[in-house]
Amino acid sequence: MTHHITTDHLVESATQAVTEELFRDFDNTLRTLCDEDDDRKAVFRTLRYARIRLHVLCGYISKEKTLESDTQIRFLHIVIGYIDTELEILNRYGDTYPPKPHVCKRRWTGAVVEIVELIYALHEMKRIDNGEITMSELAGFFGELFGIRLDARSFYDAYTDIKRRKGESRTYFLDKLRERLNLRMQRDDEKEQERRR
Repeated sequence: MTHHITTDHLVESATQAVTEELFRDFDNTLRTLCDEDDDRKAVFRTLRYARIRLHVLCGYISKEKTLESDTQIRFLHIVIGYIDTELEILNRYGDTYPPKPHVCKRRWTGAVVEIVELIYALHEMKRIDNGEITMSELAGFFGELFGIRLDARSFYDAYTDIKRRKGESRTYFLDKLRERLNLRMQRDDEKEQERRR
C-alpha cells in the first residue's frame, strides 16, 4: 500500500510538533510513511529531504532567541533523531526492512478442535518444513494465518479431547474432510458425464 506522504507533509508535521500531542501526530505520520509505504527508495528520499530541510530550519530558528524558538528547536532535534533512526533502519535492512506483520484476511470458522486435528495430522505427515517444526510453532503459524488464538493450553486441551474420543476413528474432522472431498469429486464427475451426453 503506498501512502503518498510527501517531504512537505512530513516537514509541516515536524514543524508543528511543539507539544507532546502534536509530536504524537508527527510520530504517527512518520510511522505511516515508514511502515506502510511499499516503495523503500521513495521513503528513503522523503526522509533524507525532510531531514535536510529540518536541519536548515533549525539554523534559521536558532537565530531568534525566544522561549518559543528554543522549544521548537528542542522538538525539531527530537524529530531529526527519529528520522535518523528510520534512515539507519533503512540503511541496515534495505529491502527487507522490516517485515510487515501478517494481516489475516481469512479466518477459521470451524471449531478449535478441528484445526488442532488438522495441525497434528500435518505435523505427523511431516508436510510442513519436513516435520522440522515444533507443534507450538505450527500452532502459532496456523493461528496467525487464520486469525485465531491457539495458546499452548487450549491447543493441548483440544488434542487431549481428540485422544479421548471413542469409536473406530477418533479423527472426526479429517474423516469428514475426506468424505466431503470424495462427494465433491463424485458430483463433479456426474456433472461432467451429463455434459458429455
